[in-house]
Amino acid sequence: MPHSYFKLNYWIKFWKHLNFKEKIWFGIFSVVILFSISFLIGNFYQYRTKTIPAKGGTYVEAISESPHNFNPILSINDADRDATRLIFSSLLKYNEQGELMPDLASSYDVSKDGKNYIVKLKSGITWHDGEPFSSEDVVFTINAIQNSEYASPLRNSWQGIKAEAIDANTVVLTLKTPYAAFTPNLALIGILPKHIWKTVMPQNFPLAEFNLKPIGTGPYKFVKLQKDSLGRIISLNLSANESYFSGIPLIKNIILRFYLSEEEAVSAFNRKEVDGILLQTAQNKNQIRGLNNSQLFSLPSLRIYGLFLNTDHKLLGAEYIRKAVNYAIDREEILNKIFSGDGTIAMGPIPPTLPGSSPNLVGYSFNPKETIAILEKNKWVKNNEEIYEKKIGKDQETTLLKFSIITTKSIQLAATMIRDYLKNVGIESELKIMSLGELQQNYLKTKNYDAILIGESYTDATDPYVFWHGAAIKDPGLNLSLYNNKKVNKILEDVRLISDPIKRALKLEEFQNIVLGDVPAAFLYSPNYIYVVKNNVKNINIFKLNVSSARYSKINEWSIETERVWK
Repeated sequence: MPHSYFKLNYWIKFWKHLNFKEKIWFGIFSVVILFSISFLIGNFYQYRTKTIPAKGGTYVEAISESPHNFNPILSINDADRDATRLIFSSLLKYNEQGELMPDLASSYDVSKDGKNYIVKLKSGITWHDGEPFSSEDVVFTINAIQNSEYASPLRNSWQGIKAEAIDANTVVLTLKTPYAAFTPNLALIGILPKHIWKTVMPQNFPLAEFNLKPIGTGPYKFVKLQKDSLGRIISLNLSANESYFSGIPLIKNIILRFYLSEEEAVSAFNRKEVDGILLQTAQNKNQIRGLNNSQLFSLPSLRIYGLFLNTDHKLLGAEYIRKAVNYAIDREEILNKIFSGDGTIAMGPIPPTLPGSSPNLVGYSFNPKETIAILEKNKWVKNNEEIYEKKIGKDQETTLLKFSIITTKSIQLAATMIRDYLKNVGIESELKIMSLGELQQNYLKTKNYDAILIGESYTDATDPYVFWHGAAIKDPGLNLSLYNNKKVNKILEDVRLISDPIKRALKLEEFQNIVLGDVPAAFLYSPNYIYVVKNNVKNINIFKLNVSSARYSKINEWSIETERVWK
């Protein structure tokens, strides 16, 4: 009977009747049959199913500085901003193309006179503690930024702006005068929960527990942080926000590990302690191991690095000396040697990709002979040590052509090359290398330096006012060259009022030409960000970073785990 083939006894009897050779061939035949069936089933499964991202996994990233807190309106460095971008949301945010897109806002409209911004908010959003988000939270946050008692670094950008909650999902922002570059501000503030912060007195704001145990509306929720014996925050653990309004994150856990320098962060990546690292420039790219098993993103930025020369300095106050310094520097060699070409040479004060840049701009090429000609035309003579000197002032005191350059460790290689370029043409410079915190506290606030090598970050709206207007010389302005030109001041004031992009670009080009003529700085390069992430992290699509924290814009779509589903 056919059903006998399905009984174990039948096959035992069958096996006993086989001789040794027949048993071998029967075994081989059985293995082949089983393998073929498995192969066919596997192929069928592969053909009829597909791999999709799945929830789960942990992503660990190295951050090359320490955070101060996790409050978006108190953030003062990139470590603060990186953490708060994951925890909090803004009204708008930058996408992977560097374009503004809605975040908490669903849309916004600008009045014809450019003074009123009507912001519509998405509905149904909740804070990490389950409380509903509303327009009251937005108004509270803006008012806190504007209040000097809260000491927010964002205060200058929000002065004179009135915020009103028209209803639970509508905010109206009223400006005293039109400001064409205002919109990016909506992407640069994380919104705070009013129900948490309203009971905290302004004077206690920086000390409140919620600065280190934040509650936001972002893709990830605070779990815990870890400090070292000196009280420095060394790691931050986050978990996926299951109620995130833009889609529940696929990666379950995010860990940020904070290091004292980019070099330490690179070492951690090489020791396989972290899965990703963002380099501010390509300076340390060649030190990274395992690039074959990683994704490397070289991302254009809106940053300009320059040697900003104090125009009030006894020597650098002379325009011809500033020109001599400019001609002495080989920008192309700096870009290629240190940054492996990951960036572009800066012609003027505005990043090359922004409005106001033009092929008509003429910067300063590397021409050491021109440096020497300028100095000797102005009666500078080399001494026995091949450094220029000159008798200056009423007393005709012999003065060396010498000044100091302050900068941070992350830019030390570029500073060293600049020092050598200057030495080669008879200009002596002394490097002072320090932490970013020391530089900000002791020099940026006081403007007490000869020259400073540092980067400036723009937004896509291109507003150089804070860097180059005479009113920005005093703290908290960032006019690093102490440059004050009445014509430039007027242009920068006008640019803020012009909404027409072509007219703005022409005005900005005029601004750049005047600045290049006055040479308050040696503009050097606009470096790319270098972002390295291991291959096991999928669906990262980034093409441009207006701000470094924008790399997390769609982190909820990144994945580590996968699963197969039927097509």
